Amino acid sequence: MPRLALLNMLIGFAVLTLAAMASAFIATDITQGYLRDKAVIDSWQLLLERSAHGHTNLFALVHVCFGLTMPYSTLGPKAKAWQTVGIALGTLGMAVGMNVRARLGPTDGVDLAEIVVGGMLSCALAAIAAHAYGLAAKLRQRG
Repeated sequence: MPRLALLNMLIGFAVLTLAAMASAFIATDITQGYLRDKAVIDSWQLLLERSAHGHTNLFALVHVCFGLTMPYSTLGPKAKAWQTVGIALGTLGMAVGMNVRARLGPTDGVDLAEIVVGGMLSCALAAIAAHAYGLAAKLRQRG
């Protein structure tokens, strides 16, 4: 198996581990909210933290799936390297970027954090779409 595929699987499982550890903090915040101040449960910060947690897990699994299916793509090694970067940017956008946005609070307009996270997610979307194209091209070769 190519090293880049293994790297993607390693990133995925490492991010899953970190997200699992972070879930303890979110569970503590939710518990404290129920015990002390129920308004915390519906807060902007906790909403984005929970969203970031779920989406970080999702991106970790995307890394693992990308690594597992990478050998089937017809795209070249450079394209696969760029796809790895794109998916990693999406993972960082969800894991770090969304937590930064949670701490900054809601804004009336578009802020810099929102633009950065959106850009990172756009890179991930392009990488995933390119991988789908590479897999479809492989499927057409066999048919």
